[in-house]
Amino acid sequence: MPLGKVPSPRAALAILTGLNFLNYVDRYIPAAVLPSLSSALHLTDSQAGSLATLFILSYSLVSPVAGYLGDRRPRFRLAALGVLVWSAATFGSGLAATYLALAMARGLTGVGEASYTVVTPSLVSDFYPAQRRGRALAIFYAAIPIGSALGYVLGGAINERFGWRSAFFMAGLPGVALALTLLLLRDPPRGILDPAAATVTPPQRPSLRVLAQYPSFLFNTGAQIIYTFVVGGLAAWMPTYFVRVRHLPLKSADLTFGGVLALAGLVGTLIGGRVGDRLAQRYPAGHFLLCGVALVASLPFSVAGVLAESPAIFWPSMFVALTLLFLNTGPLNAAIANVLPAHLRGWGFAINTMAFHLLGDAISPYIIGFASDHLGGLATPVLVTATLPALAGLVLLAGRPALARDLARSGAQ
Repeated sequence: MPLGKVPSPRAALAILTGLNFLNYVDRYIPAAVLPSLSSALHLTDSQAGSLATLFILSYSLVSPVAGYLGDRRPRFRLAALGVLVWSAATFGSGLAATYLALAMARGLTGVGEASYTVVTPSLVSDFYPAQRRGRALAIFYAAIPIGSALGYVLGGAINERFGWRSAFFMAGLPGVALALTLLLLRDPPRGILDPAAATVTPPQRPSLRVLAQYPSFLFNTGAQIIYTFVVGGLAAWMPTYFVRVRHLPLKSADLTFGGVLALAGLVGTLIGGRVGDRLAQRYPAGHFLLCGVALVASLPFSVAGVLAESPAIFWPSMFVALTLLFLNTGPLNAAIANVLPAHLRGWGFAINTMAFHLLGDAISPYIIGFASDHLGGLATPVLVTATLPALAGLVLLAGRPALARDLARSGAQ
């Protein structure tokens, strides 16, 4: 592709989705090798859980900086820098000889990943009009379940054959080469495909007060905090849960959970993006309606996936629950992009990302590990966590009137 050219929407989406896929492979390697890693470094469950917490903490704190720069600097270049940093830090995780060294490497991984994932949703939004953003963002975020699943599968397979350190080495290397691709690309004009009403909005300086003027953003972020608390906590601990409580071999737990996660995530994310856009064309708050109903409906399947003792019950139940959870990814991000004006999108996605990570999966792995240490095992904390998505669904259903008003104000309806 010629140097400095704006890529086509399909090319941009393909490149950004591919790197997002690698992002989540690197993110979930630690969960896949956690039992082996914990044994080698003599970690308690609290220490093991804190690795994910430290990663997300650094990710969250860097997000506002990345969002601020993303509204003012070339986003492809910022994304390239993020890929380089997280890839080097992932490789460095495999060199760690102590808990402190590993914790520092995982924190630096969070810095790099934040620099990529905060600026890219607004970038994707400038390649697609409001009516198609849900589908485009669903494709971009389909990398989450596929990459996460491969992180479990690849991490488990490499760990069994070569050891947990090799899993980090092999995950970190590809990003250095792929980051160079982003340096060849130029951003599209900001807000070029926004409705006319949005393009005449007077510029506002990024602040929390400005974002609070969009109530649907607050409902959206609140629901995502609860949702991310659940997803992050269970993603970190489910392979270990299957080993300890269901007595599955680690490789089998990684492989099966990874497969269920990949299939459910792909199906749920792609269906959610398409159905959410169609509902949004018929109902002003269609994105919130779909997500709210899906999250509430996931409750019985989540409970069955945790409590059932037979694999013939808990694996299918988990598949349905995960499918319903991943329906939310495209619609909720499209709702943010459609409501906020172009000059605030980077900041809005940054604050949204910081909030749902800092109050969500930054603390949930540690809380589950702490509860496991003090309640005699993972069974109870995992079960309680699995019931929380229904609460997020109720928040979104309550926020439907706010979304309708914000969309009317932005001109997207």
